[in-house]
Amino acid sequence: MSIEYAKTGTGQETLKLQAIGKPTGFFTVVWATTVKELQIAVRYLPNFFGNFLQLGLRVLFFLLMSTFVVYEGENVLQGDNLFIFYLGAILVWLFYGVALNAPLGAVTNDLHNGTLEYLYCNPISRYAYYVGTVVASALMNVIVFIPMYILLVLYAGLNFAESMMILVTCLVVIVALMALGIMIALLGILYRQVSSIVGILFIMFEFVAGAYFPVDQFPAVVRWIAYLLPYTWGYDMVRYYSFKTDWVPLAPIWMEWCILIFFAISYTIISIVMLRKVEKMAKKKGLNLI
Repeated sequence: MSIEYAKTGTGQETLKLQAIGKPTGFFTVVWATTVKELQIAVRYLPNFFGNFLQLGLRVLFFLLMSTFVVYEGENVLQGDNLFIFYLGAILVWLFYGVALNAPLGAVTNDLHNGTLEYLYCNPISRYAYYVGTVVASALMNVIVFIPMYILLVLYAGLNFAESMMILVTCLVVIVALMALGIMIALLGILYRQVSSIVGILFIMFEFVAGAYFPVDQFPAVVRWIAYLLPYTWGYDMVRYYSFKTDWVPLAPIWMEWCILIFFAISYTIISIVMLRKVEKMAKKKGLNLI
């Protein structure tokens, strides 16, 4: 804070305070938010272990299903192949809740704690703040992701290149869904309650996108809806590499990469534009009525 004296027209001196602030970098905000969210998550470890047990039950359920269920079509799935099909879905499924829930959860908590206005009145990157919440949640889920990933690699007998391509695919999916999650969080600021929208997306990402059933077996209308979802391509690409490229993809694999990257870039651009509009609204009208 600097203090300056200025003379008025009458010759009197007036005191003028000028705030001098150093801009906080994007990655500094991401780091600080990540540390904060991890500290909060550590306080609720029983909830984390509960989620871990739920995942274990899900894996056992899929293992049981693979012993008697057969999927026919372009890719015939039964036995070990069907279990690999499910494991690939679990890897991607682990992160879509993170990317969608984390930003909205941050907004909900800030609304509840009365800190949302404080956040939007500070000269920091709000986008970095939301990115930090996703990074923290993703890091917590990595603890669960690693054993599932190792199980898939060993069970399917994947080589190094195939294993790395699965990791890259998961990373691109997280980027795409993180931007979509920020968009939903901003809707949460504008319209308060959007949990029902998130619930619909969860259902679509699990069932319509092909987490449990091959998309090529869906009716034509459902298939076209699935093609509009980034997770459809994420599931399909993970399975392509999980089956050592023996999996028949929905489109040429290079095209699927282009589609998934397009989703990631376009969602990121849209979320940045939406964030700027919400910031303008916050400066103009305030957030006290939310």
